[in-house]
Amino acid sequence: MVNQLFNPQLLSQDGGLLQSCCIVFCALILARFAPIPRELQPLLWFNRLATLIAAKVNHPERAVSQQLIAGILATFILIVPSGIIVSFLLSFAAYPWFFELIILYFCLCDSAFKPVAQKVVNAIKTGNKQDAKQLLAPWAKQNTQVLSEVGISKTTIEKLFTTPIYGTLATVIFFALGGATMALMVRMLRQLEHCWPPYHPHFHIFSSFVGQLNRLIFFIPTLLWHCSLAIQFGQLGIRSIFSKATMSQTNKNQLNNHYSSYALAAQLLKIELGGPQQFSDNGKTIRVDLAKVKAGPLPDHRHISQAITITQTANLFWISLTLLLPLIWTGLRLL
Repeated sequence: MVNQLFNPQLLSQDGGLLQSCCIVFCALILARFAPIPRELQPLLWFNRLATLIAAKVNHPERAVSQQLIAGILATFILIVPSGIIVSFLLSFAAYPWFFELIILYFCLCDSAFKPVAQKVVNAIKTGNKQDAKQLLAPWAKQNTQVLSEVGISKTTIEKLFTTPIYGTLATVIFFALGGATMALMVRMLRQLEHCWPPYHPHFHIFSSFVGQLNRLIFFIPTLLWHCSLAIQFGQLGIRSIFSKATMSQTNKNQLNNHYSSYALAAQLLKIELGGPQQFSDNGKTIRVDLAKVKAGPLPDHRHISQAITITQTANLFWISLTLLLPLIWTGLRLL
């Protein structure tokens, strides 16, 4: 059997598939057990660049068409050159698999939020709300310093239920579809949405293009992620899927692409999620009223622990499936 596995004909036919599987596996292991410190992640440097460009070209006082064109051009300027450079780099590299591994590693760094969430739970338990706020600050666009204990719990749960969509699932899917270049470009589009929240009044028009584009791009990864969460709850999960779809209709005008995930999380955990957020803008505080999902009482640290368990189970399912499918395919070819 071992000799068959290393058969030259088999390796020539499925070698690329097995190599891609190994790259994904190594990137997942590195991102989980040896993550880059949050402040040193290259995608956060990209965030700073996106913020600087928006400060130069985004002028909410101008006409809607001008804001929209500025947002589209800013998106292309930030995304397209990076995609071209990475594509050429991979084409001419002597060992392209190494650069693919590095790119995937960068894209998967948000999968390390689970340990942060556990630290937040411990901080809340010991009454160190300030530590919890500081832990959340690098991960949230909103001003975490004004959050209450309920706000900290909400924000942590919402991040747990959304980061795996783009931090793990979408990255692996788009790597399988178009390689490391596509995975990176999709990940960068998600970062633009984080930097320019479409529901923020300052970016409402400017980022509407990238918000709508991401809604389309992440539709399938989001649906798959929601299904992996819902099946853990049986009939309640199935009912929650339909309830989430109904609730999402009330959010069409706000363009909050995570609202459906918040709605599902609230239904599964029987808690309240969503609600207003506060942003700091040049020393000013801007309050944005977002829709709430009321499915139970206000959350606390116990619900964060429950959310960690649920999302970790779903994450392990998709990671295991990602690694097993190529092996199953190879085994069938051997038979």
